[in-house]
Amino acid sequence: MLLSITLLLLVCIGLPLAQAWRLLRLREPARSAWLLVAADAAVFVALLMLVGRWDIAGYWLRLLLAAAFVAALLWSWRNHRGRPWRAGGGKPFWRRHWGTIASLAFFGSVLVHVLSGLAPSAPARDMAFPLEGGRFMVGQGGGIKLLNQHASHRQQRHAADIVALNALGFRASGILPVRLDAYAILGAAVVSPCAGTVVEARDGLPDLTPGEMDPEHPAGNHALLDCDGLRVLLAHLQHGSVAVATGDPVTVGDPIGRVGNSGNTTEPHLHIHAFDPRTGDGVPIRFDGRAPLRNRVFRN
Repeated sequence: MLLSITLLLLVCIGLPLAQAWRLLRLREPARSAWLLVAADAAVFVALLMLVGRWDIAGYWLRLLLAAAFVAALLWSWRNHRGRPWRAGGGKPFWRRHWGTIASLAFFGSVLVHVLSGLAPSAPARDMAFPLEGGRFMVGQGGGIKLLNQHASHRQQRHAADIVALNALGFRASGILPVRLDAYAILGAAVVSPCAGTVVEARDGLPDLTPGEMDPEHPAGNHALLDCDGLRVLLAHLQHGSVAVATGDPVTVGDPIGRVGNSGNTTEPHLHIHAFDPRTGDGVPIRFDGRAPLRNRVFRN
């Protein structure tokens, strides 16, 4: 786990800087060649900005890296704007730049795939945001596996895993801390996102040390709500915090519990998904009109 997160940080931080440096060093004889390289770099960085786990790499760092890349792009254009559109003589354009053309085609197709995962695949049910008292970011969310590890699961296809951001824009103090209280979301208030009835509630499972998992109890301490025929699961709640019982009515904003680290989870976060109990199919949801997509920030 530590190795994968370290690689993630190297990719999220190192590759945008490498693309910015590529543009700063670029010296093409024609603007057409510059445009091709700039498009390739921009598509690659846009892909990283969408797919990267910026709750781990840093919310504010993401903005700084994007600004640095845009500055490098403008500086590079300043150095090329007076050059001709086409350079005469030599090999055909495509033969001189076949590697860049192939890169742009590949990463461009991946970007289109990712953008398709950000688009709603079906009408979404609108709900209230289920957390209070902080700035929260979606770590897993979207319609494809690149954005959401739950996307291949029928019932959880539109699930979201939500973390909180500390003042520095990270989900925790440290890369992979083992202390539960190092995670900004621990103990955050979980509230009902909809009006309905509690059809299942569980408490009593321990909060695990990050890295430990309990596959026998996937949802951990949780509450399952019935909201106008739709089932909504709020999972991985803190031991001793569940404030509802089976059969209780709930309205929007009613206390449900607090975020913990119980069940089949690697670190503290709130898992939420909705599904149709008749078919078992996951149903897209929105929080106050906004879909819970990876890296989207909610303040509540």
